Amino acid sequence: MTGEGDNSYAFGYRAVSEQAPSASGVYTIYTSQLWLYVGESDDIRQSLFHHLNEPGGCLARRGPLSFSFERVPAAQRPARHRALVSLLGPECPSTPSTSRGPTSLPIDVR
Repeated sequence: MTGEGDNSYAFGYRAVSEQAPSASGVYTIYTSQLWLYVGESDDIRQSLFHHLNEPGGCLARRGPLSFSFERVPAAQRPARHRALVSLLGPECPSTPSTSRGPTSLPIDVR
């Protein structure tokens, strides 16, 4: 996620639908120059769709955005989340989540 060769995707419905797994893990949302958000979830894809559908003030003021993710087992996720927040110092506050969170679906995946 933070090293050479890691996958980075444009933060949009199509990339989230095609690239983000419906699996446990951590994810980042960022610009080319600034780490904005580090999150964790039981379902990375659904959490990213939630951010797309309801970006909140911090993410809504920025663009263009990218995302990356790591699959991490649920038991290890909080520690990895804390480590990434400490390492990257994202601008937007994040709250660790242990649930699937919102079930919002993309409006358009074209």
